[in-house]
Amino acid sequence: MPNVPGLLLVFVIHMAAVTFASASGFDLSFSGTLDRVRPAIVGISTTANRVLTNELLDDEKIRRILGLPEGAFIVETNATTTGSGVIIDGDQGYIVTSRHVIADADDVVVTLQDGRVLPAEIVGSDATTDLGVIKIGALPLVALDWGRSSDLKVGDFVAAVGSPLGLEQTATFGIVSGLGRSGLGVDDYEDYIQTDAAVNPGSSGGALVNAAGKLLGVMRGVPIPNEASQGIAFAIPSDIAAQVVQALIKDGEIKRGWLGVSVTLARTDEGNASGLVVDQIACNSAAERQGVRLGDIITALNGRTLSTEAAFNNSVSLLPPDASISLDIRRGGATQTLALTLSNPDFIQTVPMHPVLHAVVFGLPVSPTSRACMPSGPVLLAVPSDSAAYAAGLRTGDYLTAINGDPALSGAQIQELLETNDGKIAIDILRAGTAYRIEAE
Repeated sequence: MPNVPGLLLVFVIHMAAVTFASASGFDLSFSGTLDRVRPAIVGISTTANRVLTNELLDDEKIRRILGLPEGAFIVETNATTTGSGVIIDGDQGYIVTSRHVIADADDVVVTLQDGRVLPAEIVGSDATTDLGVIKIGALPLVALDWGRSSDLKVGDFVAAVGSPLGLEQTATFGIVSGLGRSGLGVDDYEDYIQTDAAVNPGSSGGALVNAAGKLLGVMRGVPIPNEASQGIAFAIPSDIAAQVVQALIKDGEIKRGWLGVSVTLARTDEGNASGLVVDQIACNSAAERQGVRLGDIITALNGRTLSTEAAFNNSVSLLPPDASISLDIRRGGATQTLALTLSNPDFIQTVPMHPVLHAVVFGLPVSPTSRACMPSGPVLLAVPSDSAAYAAGLRTGDYLTAINGDPALSGAQIQELLETNDGKIAIDILRAGTAYRIEAE
C-alpha cells in the first residue's frame, strides 16, 4: 500500500521549492542565471614599470648589503597584476573593475569568455571607492544591468563571478552575510556588502549578482583581519558603484563637494543612539560658513536618517560640488533644518605664487566665521603629556573657545563653567584651522 503521508510530504516540499523558484526568479541549479552572467565577466591583466617598495629596502643595513646608495631605488619592470571586470555597457564597451587592478598600468589586456584577448584603455578611476572603468573596442558585447543593492537583505542568495587565480568566469555561491560593513581601514569609502561566497586573489572587480542576474555589487579584494578566517568577502554596493561609474565615464574622475564636518555617534544616558553629534568643523568650510555648530546633533541628511558615522560620511562623499543639501539637527533642545550648499575645494583653497610660501595651501575666508573658528579665547601654553587634559585630547597651542557651549574668555569664566558642570565637560578648541569638541569627565 502506498505511503500516503510520505507522498504528500514529498509533494509539499516539491511545491514549496517550485513556488520559491517562481517567486524569486531563482533557477534551482543557478545554471540559467550563470549562462546570462558569465559572458559579461572578463579577466584583466595589466603590466607596469614601477618603483619597487618594500620595508626591507628602507633598512640601511639591507641597502648596504645590496650596494644601494642613498637616494637610489629599484625599478620593477613588466610587473603583472590580474583581476576581474564586468561589462556594463555592451554598445560602448565599458567595463567596471577595481582601481587597484589597473592603477599605474602601462598596458591593460582583457580576456573575454570566447577567448579573445583585447587591449583596453583606462577611462578613469577613483581611489576613494577603489573603482575604475576601462574600455574595449570589440562590439557588441553582453553586458549586465545594474540592480538595486538597497533592496538586499541579509540572507538573500547571491553569486560571485570573476577570474580568481586566472580561472576565467569562475562562479561561487553564497548568501548576503551583512550590509553596510565599514571600519576595515582599506578605502576612504567603506559601505560593503558582506557575503560568504568564496573569493580568491584575482576576484577583485568581479560581479556579485542575484538570482535574476542583476549586478548588485563589484567584488572588493579586502584583506580580512584574521587571515585564517573563511567565508568572508566584500563587495561595493551597486547603488554606489553605478554613480561612480557614471561620473568616471563622463569626466574621468570624481568631483566631490566639501561639507567640512566630522561626526560621532551620540548616545543617551541609557546608551541608546540618538543621532550623530558634530565633533569637528573645518573653519571656512561649507558647514562652518552656513550655520553648523559644534555639538549639533544631526538626525537626517536630505530627509534620510543615517545611523552610523560611516553612513553619513559615505553619503556626503558622493555629493558633487555646489550640491544643495538639508541637515535636520537638534541644538539646545530645539530642532531645525539647515539648508546648505557644498563647496568646491578647488575654489576655496589657493596656493600663493611666491617662493617663501611655496606648497603652502591657504583657505581664504569668504564670509564671517563662527565663534568656534575665532581664536578669541585663551591659548593652552603647556599641556603635560601625563595630564588628564592631554589624555582627553588637549594639546599645547590649542585655543580654548568654549566650555559646555559657553564662551570661556577669562580665568574667572573658566573656573565658573568648570564648577557648574554636571560631571561631563564639553570643551571646544581651535587647532590648526579646525574646530573640535572634546568630551571629558
